[in-house]
Amino acid sequence: MMWRRAFASTILCVLGLLPSFEAGAQVLGQRANACPVAREIVVKGMQLYDQQPQKGLAALENAYRLCPTDLAVGYNYGLALFQEKNPKAALKVWSKTHKLFPEHLNSVANLAWTHFELGQDEEAHILAFKSLERFPGDLSLAHTKLFSLFRMGRYLEAYDWMSRAKLEGLRAKKWYDQSTSYVVETLWRSFRRGDEYEALRRSVNMLVKEYPQEAAFVEAKDMLARAHVDDEAEVPIEQPLPHEVWAKQGDVDDRSLVLDDRIGVQPLINRWEKRADAYAVIIGISRYHHLPGRYFSERDARNMANLLVRRGLFINDSDHLRLRLDNEATPELLRKDIQWLLKQGRINPNAMLLFYYSGHGAPYVNPRSGQLEDLLALPVSIKAGELTRENAISLKNLQRDLERLRNREVAVIIDACFSGEAPCLKTESKLKPHHRSKLESARKPWLLAAWDKRPSQFYAPGRQSGLTYFLLRGMLGEADGADGSTPDDWVGLSEAFNYSRSQLKQHKLQMTPWITQGSRMRLSRTGGDR
Repeated sequence: MMWRRAFASTILCVLGLLPSFEAGAQVLGQRANACPVAREIVVKGMQLYDQQPQKGLAALENAYRLCPTDLAVGYNYGLALFQEKNPKAALKVWSKTHKLFPEHLNSVANLAWTHFELGQDEEAHILAFKSLERFPGDLSLAHTKLFSLFRMGRYLEAYDWMSRAKLEGLRAKKWYDQSTSYVVETLWRSFRRGDEYEALRRSVNMLVKEYPQEAAFVEAKDMLARAHVDDEAEVPIEQPLPHEVWAKQGDVDDRSLVLDDRIGVQPLINRWEKRADAYAVIIGISRYHHLPGRYFSERDARNMANLLVRRGLFINDSDHLRLRLDNEATPELLRKDIQWLLKQGRINPNAMLLFYYSGHGAPYVNPRSGQLEDLLALPVSIKAGELTRENAISLKNLQRDLERLRNREVAVIIDACFSGEAPCLKTESKLKPHHRSKLESARKPWLLAAWDKRPSQFYAPGRQSGLTYFLLRGMLGEADGADGSTPDDWVGLSEAFNYSRSQLKQHKLQMTPWITQGSRMRLSRTGGDR
């Protein structure tokens, strides 16, 4: 937040600015003679505000009624309104104050930021831009201008202004680095989408020519050229951009929808409620060694494992739950983990088994027949030219092995997509309309974020993949009874799926998740501990 305060002890300093504006104030209406009284009320009201905000605010409102044309009265009344989370009223007051006193920096800086807080990005940007001509180098106005451009997705415009503004200080350096990284990310977004490389190359060359001092653009040019000719060249992990993840109003770094902390403070359920025969393999891969990254997959798996051991039936040790994140998710370890999970089911037909995967998926199409033979979950070390069943996790084989078990409580959750086209991982093999994976007919419950050619998407405000995010939200309690059953303080697989599907639709994420079989297999306890 970048608005300027003048509460309590600093109020007298603001009042001390008044002589330069006194001449203007004296001709602003018949009520000007009430302004000295109003200013006295403001001083007492601000002192009262620290102890009793509502009474202090009432005093400031009375002062503003007496003298709405006084700078100190209007400015500080607006501050109190903003502090009381009434930015619309603050905007109205500061707009009038700015109109009367256009040379008052604090008023226009706060007014511009309030436009931004209310989601009025273009108004905030224009006001900050014009005011910076009058107050060049002001960091509050610069902050509003840049963040408005960021939230509108106008990254090159933000970078161009930063490169010319010559702002000083650590904060300005951070903004400059942000704007640079956002421009570079937009270039990589174009590359990952498969846009025409020649057009992308021209754009990069133009940037390098226009901003020869920017080493990041030269580096991006070289890396993009290598990635164009070499499938195994480094492609940076995709980064979320402000226009995707920033809140549209209020605090731009609003993390209230991120579940990490909420899950982390969940109390452990009673030990006697857990099951010694519950086993899980949880996999999440964000940073692949030779493939583009898939942001949030590591967080997906970590949050899923954390919630399952805190509020679920799983005991938190490697004898019951195996968590593989990024570098640990090698093909050798994943195959061992899958065999371990299957072994638990063969030993105990009553055991509860869960397999969860978040990462890249790819189709395996027979090069001779053109028929889809498998869907692959990709381990961290796989290369683009090695997308075979021998080098990846065959979901067809996993389906076959699980269906050989007699266990009733078995579930597979796959948060990946397999079309071979953006926004999924681009692969040489592509799914065709006639291709069917046969996973949708599995006799055990499989929960898929996407099937056939459909995509999976991220829920940017929650910093997670869409399916997993809403599964977890549901498992925290919101899904209890979501399948039409009577709420019982437990969330089962079908309840979590139905809740997630409805939320994806409500939030307009273009996804079609699928569950092969309904299941009341318990995932998390939502009621109070007994």
